[in-house]
Amino acid sequence: MGNCLVIGGGIIGLSLAYELSRRGMAVTLVEQGQWGGQASSAAAGMLAPLKEFSEPGPMLSLGMESLRLYPEWVQALEESTGRDVQLTRDGILTVAMAGEEEALAAKFRRQQEAGYPVFWLDGQEALELEPLLTESVSAAIYSPEEGHINNRLLLQALVTACRLQGVQLLDGCVVSKLAVSAGRVIGAHTSAGTLLADQTVVCSGAWAGIMLELLDVAVPVRPVRGQIAAVSSAGIALRKVIFGSGGYITPKKDGKIVIGATEDDCGFQQVVTLSGLSRVMQGVMPYVPALESAAFLEAWAGLRPATPDGKPLLGKVPGWEGLFIAGGHFRNGILLSPVTAVRMADLLEKGTDEALQPFALDRFME
Repeated sequence: MGNCLVIGGGIIGLSLAYELSRRGMAVTLVEQGQWGGQASSAAAGMLAPLKEFSEPGPMLSLGMESLRLYPEWVQALEESTGRDVQLTRDGILTVAMAGEEEALAAKFRRQQEAGYPVFWLDGQEALELEPLLTESVSAAIYSPEEGHINNRLLLQALVTACRLQGVQLLDGCVVSKLAVSAGRVIGAHTSAGTLLADQTVVCSGAWAGIMLELLDVAVPVRPVRGQIAAVSSAGIALRKVIFGSGGYITPKKDGKIVIGATEDDCGFQQVVTLSGLSRVMQGVMPYVPALESAAFLEAWAGLRPATPDGKPLLGKVPGWEGLFIAGGHFRNGILLSPVTAVRMADLLEKGTDEALQPFALDRFME
């Protein structure tokens, strides 16, 4: 398989480096800042493809494949590192308030007809499943196979696993440009020197477009800031993850309830704003009134890489041998990390993977 340079140490880059090293490839992973410091930290760790993708198609199929991969993938990660990443699959409630039932019912019918594991609940049934819900919830979709993970612990476990498996980890390492020879990318020029590789994968999230502009490759990725908050779960025995049009509420095993999230088009500004924090809080409190008395713990923000059609960019970079991209996952990087790692590793190992065709970069070059 040769050796591989992975640029970008978020959830996607770490997952790919981990998977490649498991297959025996020599891997170098570089990150300009801290591991998982951008979109990967601006997440609640949701594993909810049925909530994220309303209609059957490539994205829902990719998300469900990744959800199926998660238990075994996490088990191997936890066994190799001794770290618990708090994978939880006890179902998700997507709720409707007055006037929202018709849209939610249409989504339910599409997914049910396609054979996905979803169940329709009226307001009383939803309240029985999650007693802290407001009585104003009129209906809900219950998807029992979905869940969540502690994304911060997952990132830490991946860094540990990569280190244990011999991945060369270089954080605080800035890539100035890709190294090129005779139409082929052979690595990158960095603040740590020139790093040569048989295959180079750009996993630099919202910065992927800037990276590839240096090769005159147009990559339509833009940063979208996500602001998230956490409150204490003390005295608030929330059972289920709750999604609604106003946001999401995610009870964690570490005593926190994570709530979010904004989607702000503000360039590369990674700051928490009072306006954003207010929108996050006001968006979710109508679903669980008990949150009004919750103790505030922290808030954070990260930059999510968005594409025009909402699908990630996975595969070869047209016009350049030895160059690949895995990015543009927007708010689904945590969910899609196992399937992205496995599919991209298959591509690097075998030279082709037809399952990635719907996500090829050349769809924007026609």
